[in-house]
Amino acid sequence: MNTTETELKPGFRRSRMTTIKGLRTSSVVTFNPTTISPAKRLQVKVAGETAYDCLGESLFEVFKDLWLTLGDRKKMTEQGLISKNIRKLISGDDSGVKVGDVADEIMTAQGGEQVDGYKLDNLELEYETIENDTLASEVSRMYSTGRSLSYKHVTLMRTSKWDKDLTIVNENINIPRKSMSAIVLLFTNRVRTDSEEYIYPKIDKVNVTIEGVPNAVFSQGLPKNRFFEEAKRFFCPSCEKSMADEFMSISKLFSNGFALVIDLRSTQDDTTGGGKKIVNTQSGVLLEIKKRATTADVQCNIFVVSDALLNFANRDLSSIQY
Repeated sequence: MNTTETELKPGFRRSRMTTIKGLRTSSVVTFNPTTISPAKRLQVKVAGETAYDCLGESLFEVFKDLWLTLGDRKKMTEQGLISKNIRKLISGDDSGVKVGDVADEIMTAQGGEQVDGYKLDNLELEYETIENDTLASEVSRMYSTGRSLSYKHVTLMRTSKWDKDLTIVNENINIPRKSMSAIVLLFTNRVRTDSEEYIYPKIDKVNVTIEGVPNAVFSQGLPKNRFFEEAKRFFCPSCEKSMADEFMSISKLFSNGFALVIDLRSTQDDTTGGGKKIVNTQSGVLLEIKKRATTADVQCNIFVVSDALLNFANRDLSSIQY
């Protein structure tokens, strides 16, 4: 009997049994202050210790959003994923069309320009809890004996300017990591007129050397015709080529959605600890990038993505590892 026939049985029901039940409470905590100006940096502290700090957070997260389906993008309008025309207005691009009263709610400015009065209001933290003594006791026991919580740690390691005439660029990533998942290079104009535009700086091939070992990861180097596959492998392994209109496409990658991705994981399964251990920071990871000349200088933003752990013992944070 196939799956469809099984599910059509009158008595069939897909469910999972649980004994956990309790009073559900939705809570809202108002931040102090409740208003901030626009920020590009995200910093998260746990028990006073910095667990996450990325100065280029918006640049990296916006690129991730390019891999969403059109349906998922439409669901995230409140998070800032909006039409190209509205993005132009936000960026101060004069080609943006102002329609009706909508534009009155839009902040218009060129990148880096001070905008008086633009701010984020009513900052709040929302969360839900379940009151259950059995569950609380089990969680307390786990944090007393020792427990680790995994997450992805992203940091903007360096921002540099690539001269338009450069044909060979060497970039060295020399920070220690117990599990480095990937190195992601995002390229932008020095002044951005579209928050979702990423430049392709005419890169043809990349040779990777890890801790002095040449041809690491890619035995013949990473050629241009593999750039899309490597980016897809890391940012959207479930994307299918047949769904190019829904997801990021090859044509978009090489027009205004480019990222150079060096995936250092053993497999594309997003499991903690599957990245490359970097100990020798003197050599670290060397990228020899061969490219053609461009019409203008570009800004190169080098992000390092690593597996990270919050380690707890005796119900307190004992260490942060990445």
